[in-house]
Amino acid sequence: MNGLPSLASTALNLFREFVPGNPDAARFWLETGSAGLSLLIVLGFLLKFFGSENGRPGLVLVAGIVGILLLAAGAAAVELYALPTLPSSFTSIVDSVSALAAGKLQQPAWPARTVLLATGLVASLLLVVSPLTRMTFKVPGFLALVAWLAALATAFTVPAFIRSHIPAKPEVPAPAKSNS
Repeated sequence: MNGLPSLASTALNLFREFVPGNPDAARFWLETGSAGLSLLIVLGFLLKFFGSENGRPGLVLVAGIVGILLLAAGAAAVELYALPTLPSSFTSIVDSVSALAAGKLQQPAWPARTVLLATGLVASLLLVVSPLTRMTFKVPGFLALVAWLAALATAFTVPAFIRSHIPAKPEVPAPAKSNS
């Protein structure tokens, strides 16, 4: 039972690391809240559209929260259990493959840690979250996966839209003291 608190704290640290923080607390909660709300709306709408028998809002809320926690737990499990035990030769191979793929796609290369964390997230989505959604809402597995992918894409797009289209609060310079 000692593994669960460390898994939760690792997931929270990963959230802090990968979700861009904003010194303005109101703006941070606007971005985070809009991402969460858009995820729940899109997930609920798609599950209902795909013929879910129990697409009630309360159940969608619980499934969305549990799904996000399980996605974070997948990446946190990789960080906590897999990364310390992997040999350095394996991480160098992952770095080489990432650099090769980045060269072909003309994108910046991801470090091995980021690739492995993304792998943990994808494994959690495919092996835990999508089957749990399929069983809970009684939709086909492929449609549950499509619903989660669309909801996650929307959840990442909405804060980026807010960040780029709503100007940040201008910083007011402190008045200068006069030496009279």
